[in-house]
Amino acid sequence: MDEQNIKRRAGRPTPEVAEQKRDNLILVALNEFARTGFHAASLRDIAEKAQVSSRTLYNHFPDKLTLFEACLEHSGAQIRPELPDLKGDLHAQLVTYATEMQRQLFSTQSMRITRLIYRESGEFDELRQIARFQFERHQVSPVAELLEGEGVLPSESRSLATQFVVMAFGEWQRRLLFGGDPMAEQEMADHARLVTGIFLNGIGAHLSSGGATS
Repeated sequence: MDEQNIKRRAGRPTPEVAEQKRDNLILVALNEFARTGFHAASLRDIAEKAQVSSRTLYNHFPDKLTLFEACLEHSGAQIRPELPDLKGDLHAQLVTYATEMQRQLFSTQSMRITRLIYRESGEFDELRQIARFQFERHQVSPVAELLEGEGVLPSESRSLATQFVVMAFGEWQRRLLFGGDPMAEQEMADHARLVTGIFLNGIGAHLSSGGATS
């Protein structure tokens, strides 16, 4: 073993190793937050389960809120569909986006984290602020980008994108709050098509001829 490798082993970990430890910490913390909630989660327990020292944890994340924010950022980045993979016209792209996001949001871990935010954000307003930032970044922004690609002005795209997201994930939120089984694949696709049609064309196509107005 050459002298450089000996020094590396004796000194600080390589950037790759440090990044792996950080990613593992986030995954362990995400599971712990989902299991116990924000208030009850222990940084010491998270460090032990991630098999790192408390000092290593605090080097990456100085407090619990910073760690929780990193967890939401990781989760949001994982479930956000890649825009280059969205094909077809705007209708097809929005349907694909809404269907994929619903699939990810109905995952067990995502449901637990969302319930945690609903349950504990009244006591920890910082949780609400972090969740809102992630909502804007990973759910609203992709739709705004799609709309701008079709010629919608940036000054209007974000408001319109927010309305689409609220419509698209309304059924997911209803089942989250009031109970109910996760939507089946076909249900998610049908719901995405319905919402996208209403968003782009209004409800006229869904009205009976007798109920339509001239």
